[in-house]
Amino acid sequence: MGEKQRGKGIRSAVFVIILSILAVWVIQLKSPDIGQAQPPGAPPGVPAPALGASGTSAAAAVPKPPERPSGICPPFKLRDEQGQIIDPVHGVNDKGPYSPKQTCGACHNYQLITEGFHFTQGKGEALPREYAARYNWVLFPGNYGGNWCSPAPLYRQLAPKKNTKARMIDMTSFDFVTATCGACHPGGGPLEYDRDGFRYDARMCDPAANLTPGGDYGLDGDYFKARWSETGVLEADCLLCHMPEYNYNKRNEQLADLNFKWAATVGAGFGRVTGKVAGGDKPEVAYNRECFDADGNVKLHLAPEPRNETCLHCHAKPGWKKRGAAFSPRTDVHLKAGLRCVDCHAAGSKAADPRIRGKEVHQFGKGDDPSGFVRNDLDNTVRQCADCHITGYLNAPIAKHAGLPPVHLEKLSCQACHIPQRPVKSAQVQVSDVFNTGPLISPPPKRIWTFYDPFLKYWNHYGELAMFTTQDQPTDPYRPVLSWYKGKIYPVNRVHSAWPGLIEEGKPGLNQAFMKDVFLMWQKHRQDPALYPELAKIRDDNGDGVPEVNRPEEIGAFIKSVRAYLTDTGFDLAGKTVVWVMDDRAYTSGTEWRPLPKSDFEASPYASVYKYSHDVAPAKAALGAKGCADCHSQEAPWFTAQIVAYPFGEDGKPVTMKQADHLGYQTVPSDTEPWTYWTKIFFTYLTIVVMLGLIIHMLLDVWRYYRKNSGGGKSG
Repeated sequence: MGEKQRGKGIRSAVFVIILSILAVWVIQLKSPDIGQAQPPGAPPGVPAPALGASGTSAAAAVPKPPERPSGICPPFKLRDEQGQIIDPVHGVNDKGPYSPKQTCGACHNYQLITEGFHFTQGKGEALPREYAARYNWVLFPGNYGGNWCSPAPLYRQLAPKKNTKARMIDMTSFDFVTATCGACHPGGGPLEYDRDGFRYDARMCDPAANLTPGGDYGLDGDYFKARWSETGVLEADCLLCHMPEYNYNKRNEQLADLNFKWAATVGAGFGRVTGKVAGGDKPEVAYNRECFDADGNVKLHLAPEPRNETCLHCHAKPGWKKRGAAFSPRTDVHLKAGLRCVDCHAAGSKAADPRIRGKEVHQFGKGDDPSGFVRNDLDNTVRQCADCHITGYLNAPIAKHAGLPPVHLEKLSCQACHIPQRPVKSAQVQVSDVFNTGPLISPPPKRIWTFYDPFLKYWNHYGELAMFTTQDQPTDPYRPVLSWYKGKIYPVNRVHSAWPGLIEEGKPGLNQAFMKDVFLMWQKHRQDPALYPELAKIRDDNGDGVPEVNRPEEIGAFIKSVRAYLTDTGFDLAGKTVVWVMDDRAYTSGTEWRPLPKSDFEASPYASVYKYSHDVAPAKAALGAKGCADCHSQEAPWFTAQIVAYPFGEDGKPVTMKQADHLGYQTVPSDTEPWTYWTKIFFTYLTIVVMLGLIIHMLLDVWRYYRKNSGGGKSG
């Protein structure tokens, strides 16, 4: 009897040991680090971040505690451009505008601050080789002197410093302020200093320069027809970002009146200005004494870190047009969690990347946009996904990716799965070859742009902006196009474009016709159809109510009309050939074209590609949350979706291709889950069944044992 009991005890112990081993094995099976190396010191279950080409971790190490700010601004007085105190309370020097440079620069490093790319806008930067080879009109790699601010050509182009014909000058540095660019530009950089490093107004006021307001001045691209000596310049306006109540509309009204140096005073609400330089007046300030204390110090609400609303004042509208961004808690898990723009796009002593970290350094953390060329040396200084979701920074949830094969993390960007769709439409096509008759488009030259959304439907974007704000965006969900970029797949907006270009002898890239010329050509034809009559051949071929250039007859008619208008108005066409550009083709006639080299991720070398990074979905809505079939099936749009190859065929309808073809996949995965997935499922459930069987078996053993012992006691 004792031997039997000992045998049963041993058997029970073995069962317990087996049960424990299986339990540990199941825990390991469910752990996300299967097949993935662990970073030193990483929490259990956290996969290692991918290594860059240099072998360093793509996820930044936990940053050292940032420098703490030294304190708040003490009471201070406003100062004018000469550094003289402005004291409206005591009537001292209170008729002129205040100077942000002299006022804020009395304590802060104005020179260092204005080296930030938000201020320079590319001025003074050398052109990347591939950028210069494509765009013959560019001078710098940013909005100042760059290729375009809209998604594609045409756009105003900065005139070179030296010119030989007034007809060949499109936009000067002076025009840059009023050509809607100054509405968002914070001042400083090219709005304060010319390309030789001189302050515009000081240069014009210097008798030795012999400059007259509104004069030709040797066709200088900075001073042609300029009035800097009367308007003043736009110094970097610190309060534009650091004062939450700043009134941008009032500031921009001053810019329209050519009251450049008065704009900061009005925008901050310090006073009102009477008189307009545009009207020949000399403006004068009437300061609001409620903005000052009894000692004449200015009273301010200063935000050390700009609010989201401040950033979105400039970024919301283009973010909508270019990326379908809503920037709202409804659409973005990070905004819903209360994060701010500066948490990721940090600068100064709190910057995530040491390349831009330093007291008062105003190089904001930036990503790596395929179409962005400003300060490429600072790409990926923004706080990356892994910086938070590997380390738990700011209480971010740790990304586990349980059971996900490592190849996914190697080849897919975080956005590829976590931005499965966009809630708001973007402009996927911009054509600049027809006249847009939609309502409420302003200013009028923008009628040369016609946008189409991701469904290739006409979109009167500027009409919508005039009728409602970005907070009233309609919901128009769509799935992003997926493209390879620098070794990973990203969701992107591959913009398609059509526009009039110029082939120039001896140059590899293309130039563009002036935006204003194409607008005026169409305007003259609409006023008198006898002028440039070939344009009448351009019709609406797809029945959407908007004409499009797509048939050989229409292409030829457009090229002929542009050439005729440029010739009639004295545009220098020597050594130039007018072409119509559609994506990666330059047409010299309705039937003849040459290919234009481009990258695989581009629809056109002359249109933007925007990566999607905002409006991130919660993890439970990410691709793969419902299983591998989210992507690996015949119905999954990841491989089978039709994407646009060319916006218009000869019938006016889009030419499409499969997403898989664009990504370079030769075959589409079968309509089954991968074997690794089913293997995991099989062994998981097998383990559960075996464990339940063992538990039941052990319980039965115990029950038999006590039943027998209990029965034996009674019989004894």
